[in-house]
Amino acid sequence: MDVVTSSLLKEFVNSQKIAAETEAAQFEAFVNYITISDIYPEEFDFTSVGTGEGEFGLDGIAIIVNDILVDDEEQLDDLVAHAPSLNVQFVFLQAKTSAGFDGGEMLKFYEAVDDFFDQNVKFKQNEKIQELQRVKNKIYEYASKFTRGLPKVNLYYASTGTWTEDQNLCVMRNKALKRLDDRHIFSSCLFHPLDVGKVQKLYFQTKNSFKTTIQFQQSLALPEIPKVRESYIGLLPISEYAKVITDDEGLVRRKLFFDNIRDFQGETDVNKSIAKTLTSDEHIEFPLRNNGVTIVTRKLQRVGSQFTLEDFQIVNGCQTSHVIAASKSENNAATLIPIKIIATEDEEVTRKVIIASNQQNRVDEDSFWALDPIQKAIEIYFESKTDDLRLYYERRPGQFNTMPGIEKVRIITKDSLLKNYASIFLEQPNQVGRYYKDLTPLIGKEIFNPKHEVHSYYTAAYIAYRLEFMFRNRRLAPELKPFRFQLAMAARLIVEKQYGLEPEKKRSRAYCVKIDEVMSDVEEAQKVFEAAQEAIHKAVNDLGASDAGLDRRTAKMKDMRDKLREVIES
Repeated sequence: MDVVTSSLLKEFVNSQKIAAETEAAQFEAFVNYITISDIYPEEFDFTSVGTGEGEFGLDGIAIIVNDILVDDEEQLDDLVAHAPSLNVQFVFLQAKTSAGFDGGEMLKFYEAVDDFFDQNVKFKQNEKIQELQRVKNKIYEYASKFTRGLPKVNLYYASTGTWTEDQNLCVMRNKALKRLDDRHIFSSCLFHPLDVGKVQKLYFQTKNSFKTTIQFQQSLALPEIPKVRESYIGLLPISEYAKVITDDEGLVRRKLFFDNIRDFQGETDVNKSIAKTLTSDEHIEFPLRNNGVTIVTRKLQRVGSQFTLEDFQIVNGCQTSHVIAASKSENNAATLIPIKIIATEDEEVTRKVIIASNQQNRVDEDSFWALDPIQKAIEIYFESKTDDLRLYYERRPGQFNTMPGIEKVRIITKDSLLKNYASIFLEQPNQVGRYYKDLTPLIGKEIFNPKHEVHSYYTAAYIAYRLEFMFRNRRLAPELKPFRFQLAMAARLIVEKQYGLEPEKKRSRAYCVKIDEVMSDVEEAQKVFEAAQEAIHKAVNDLGASDAGLDRRTAKMKDMRDKLREVIES
């Protein structure tokens, strides 16, 4: 491994606290993380992508359904129940530290992917891959919901060598892709060689904010606005706007739309109409017919008509942007798009712009929960902690990417806090392991209520952080990972019982501080989690499942939650 990649890998290992793993396992985790980060717009647990031990030819699998990583059948069923259509992507990964692309290893990879889609699989795979195969089978049972197109398949093979389009390797690749195409169950099948240059680039992308330079000639500066450094409105050609929204391969940078309340809706009537206008002789009328795009950027440098944007989000115009990316051509390169650019670091201004931009369309009010002011109060409380108690609450996606020295495991996303709080303080670990977005009706009431004191949110995050520390340092058995939400709930109940804390005051400062003290002592925390582990085993046995019941289905049973609480109380 070259010295640069080795250094990046070391940094990743330290930030993710996986030094106990072998170099090969570390590199697999590294590749899984940087690759899925480039595809998937939200933070995720890279261990959920890794296939683990006992696999053949596959180091990582991600099944993304309607922008959600799905890893078991029940989660899929819950998601489908809420979705009128399904947009599916299968991602397969293989990573080798060897300084070259090995034809034999690549052939094993291709064979394993092809076998994954067979009805009668030939290769012996571990339980995790078998579960994902069951998810795949169930996805195709819902084929009637593929109204936006058949699933896509992407294959990523990473090496520390250089991809040179070797003729033999290309022949093998083409044959493998044709075998997949011939199944007629995919809309596209693509292979992506990740050589040393691409691996390094993908890693740097996870650390750096987006930056792009455009020529914005037809722009008008708006009058001075409080808390806004500068703002502009104008018209931008498609050729320039494409530099903003697409990467080097012409693919849409989906992370730019994280703050856009509504994701791309596919071929709706409105989007078809936008595409028709862009591809017809009427494309010159586009700025008259379209509401345009709003960009909020934290850094803006202007030199004449040259605008350099860094750390920005497209907060309105997701549909328009995706259709433009799919419809751009030489014929419409000069077509103009209405654009607003707002340069501000004030979160409240950004919040108001997002809400105002999206309320012009029909959007469910629950979609705005992540913008509520209590989120800022939680972030400030996290900032008050020091040393080992320090966690970082990521209200804005990627806001800590450019800050050096922050361990990734200490970054808490909004969605992870929602799930852990519901597990620990609302005692719904069975629910969050399924389709956790069913919890959104509780937002503003039992979760993220503006009247809540914020201590309990930190405590929920710290319990989850310490639990993850236990798993990554192999202080807890990895087979208990599917029960992480149950373990987190159990930890609170055990500390509550051991120290005589009053359940009716569980959101109080005194209650939460005591739990924080226990969790901050690694050895004491381990005793708590070991007790929680014993309670899990007893609850599973009491339910008549025996230790074979340590699977995701048991973890998501309401009976399991109730039995676990009963075991701890008794």
